[in-house]
Amino acid sequence: PAGSSAHALAAAVMGKHSKNNNERAFFSHAERQAAKYGRHSSGLLGGHNTAGGNFVDTGWGSHKRTLDSDAMKDLDACSLTLVPCVDPVITPKGVVYDKQVIYQYILDRKAEIERELRAWTAQQEAEAAGAASEAARAADQRVEEFVARQEGLSKSDLASRRPSDPSSSGGAVGALMGRTLVEDTGKHAADTSFWVPQLTPQSKSLLDKPDGVVRCPITNEPLKLKQLYPLSFTRADESLTSAETLAKPRNERYICPLSKKALSNTNPAAFLRPSGTVVSVSCVDSIIKKDMVDPFTDPPTRLKEKDIIPLRVEGTGFAAKTDEKALKVTKTDVMGF
Repeated sequence: PAGSSAHALAAAVMGKHSKNNNERAFFSHAERQAAKYGRHSSGLLGGHNTAGGNFVDTGWGSHKRTLDSDAMKDLDACSLTLVPCVDPVITPKGVVYDKQVIYQYILDRKAEIERELRAWTAQQEAEAAGAASEAARAADQRVEEFVARQEGLSKSDLASRRPSDPSSSGGAVGALMGRTLVEDTGKHAADTSFWVPQLTPQSKSLLDKPDGVVRCPITNEPLKLKQLYPLSFTRADESLTSAETLAKPRNERYICPLSKKALSNTNPAAFLRPSGTVVSVSCVDSIIKKDMVDPFTDPPTRLKEKDIIPLRVEGTGFAAKTDEKALKVTKTDVMGF
């Protein structure tokens, strides 16, 4: 009775928390159901503590994910290191990198392309040499057959002159410590005795011709040094040094020089190529695009559409402010960091 009352007291204390993730050393039924599917159980349709909880659409796991603001890259962060840029540069597609990091990436990628190209060239030369050797062997065999016909020899006599090759004759011999265990001389030995070492199938991996172009690891577009434009952010506090500015929170580092509002994923920015200045997108739409001039150059420079490059923003964690297309990264075979 004391044990049952203690169990009832524990169940009463646990309450709704019993179906949430907790510190217990085992999985409850609700946790097992949620772990089979896609998202965090706190968003279950119909309430995760009710019988109508929709585990299929909103369980845990990897079928669907909810990304909050902590999962989004900062506006001024490098797309490779994911830390605020010391010397930021931008690509024509709006991807921000730290200059030192992206330069090192380009150098390493070029070296990797050279190594891949050498390996592919060696493979092509080996294939050409193998084809030439096979052609020479076939020519020698035709000469031997011609000589044998001239001498009146049969095919069996000609075969007896050639050196024996178990793999080419179709035989299979399994041996261990000098003793023959299995010997198969049939023509189907390669199929029935595939486990014999000389008849084990070998997978031949062929290298594809490497792409000689260094590509952006985010967009997979060609990446050139001359298309990396330096960014000029306006500090929120001009009295701070660069290191002190980078140590500030994400919403307190830089501001728009026109509206004086903080630049962040919530208030995205755009890059003006003639001056290199970063301003908010709202100011670009309401001010810059009216006259299509860059007010930060002396004299003001006429702008084209390609001179205004929006910085790539991943989102804020809210569906209304998050562009799912911007979160998609093109698959590309590049070296990791």
